[in-house]
Amino acid sequence: MDSDRGNFRLSGLYTMGASEFHLNYGMADDLSNINDSSANQWTIAYNYNLSKRTKVYAFYTQVDQDANVDYFGTGTGTKFSSLAIGLRHNF
Repeated sequence: MDSDRGNFRLSGLYTMGASEFHLNYGMADDLSNINDSSANQWTIAYNYNLSKRTKVYAFYTQVDQDANVDYFGTGTGTKFSSLAIGLRHNF
């Protein structure tokens, strides 16, 4: 079963001192052989650089699914969201 899908992603970053502000939006069109199978995702994030190699971060993301798709096992046509908070250190 071959199918095609168009998609795009737009992201932006604004820095102010040690702070980073991120916005991100992505969209996947319907699969060519399945109507109502598109999805949209958006993310908002904040990072604070403690040093050149260490940062703390937080982000929220949400995916909106159409009626004929279930990407996360949450049911067709549902919204999936997640919140993350963490610390990252590059060795």
